[in-house]
Amino acid sequence: MQDSRINYVVVGAFVTAMLVAFVVIISVLAGSTGDTDEYYTVYDNVGGVKLGTLVYYEGYQIGQVDEVAPMGEGAKVRFKVTMAVQEGWQIPDDSVARAQVSGLLSAIAIDIQGGKSPTILKPGAQIEGVEGTNIFATLADISSEFQELSTNTIQPLLASINTYVNQFGATTMQHLPALMDNLEKLSASLERTSGIVEKELLKPENREQFDAIMTNLNQVSNDLKQTSALLNKSITNVNQVVENNAGNVDEAMRSLRYTLDTFSRHVDDISQNIDATARNMSEFSRAIRANPGVLLSGKDAPDPPQGAPK
Repeated sequence: MQDSRINYVVVGAFVTAMLVAFVVIISVLAGSTGDTDEYYTVYDNVGGVKLGTLVYYEGYQIGQVDEVAPMGEGAKVRFKVTMAVQEGWQIPDDSVARAQVSGLLSAIAIDIQGGKSPTILKPGAQIEGVEGTNIFATLADISSEFQELSTNTIQPLLASINTYVNQFGATTMQHLPALMDNLEKLSASLERTSGIVEKELLKPENREQFDAIMTNLNQVSNDLKQTSALLNKSITNVNQVVENNAGNVDEAMRSLRYTLDTFSRHVDDISQNIDATARNMSEFSRAIRANPGVLLSGKDAPDPPQGAPK
């Protein structure tokens, strides 16, 4: 009877030890052993984040999610995620908590990316939350856009190409032999032209002439450059002369304007004097022709008697 009790005690102690070991192992795996500090972050969407979601700091596990609770901000609902982190863990105040998936088959986790600020957050403080990209949702959006593109653009384009080929394909095939024949003729003509150019234009003597022409062109180009430089210099000199004598030019223009105004006011008198002078010259010329001696005597000749020849 005593041996049976001893066996029961041993079995009970073994089972109790196994239960304690199981609890310890589960606690270690869940990262909830030891004292912790609480921090929280806020997300617009907590898809995949729940109680027990692992929390990492730069890829190193430091805790887990203790609570996910909605919090109202006006008409919009956001979610407060409370995290239990190892006690004394140093988290800069510019760190961010990103909810992300490390692989296609991995569960979502919160990875705290440490900042560079020397100021350390106190327990209970908020860590800025950044929602990670859901790769499956992104793939679904891309698939939907590609399907819409295929339906609205690619398929009508392929149908148009198919219709064009059906309509014009036979005609094109009928004219293809003629097109190939024309291409062969064109190729033969180009070959003959190339031979003529090589034999006639590219003779040694013609090459020498081409070289001389190119030399002359280079010389002409140099002369033109020099002429252009001289013209630019002359224009510069003229500009300098005009600028330096601007006052004299203005004075000359004023004098010329005054002279023209004076001439225009007396042009009628001058015209009358010129007309009178012309009449006097005509009368003087007539008197000289009639009596050349007047130039010597200075007196008019007596009138000839009546009946005498003039």
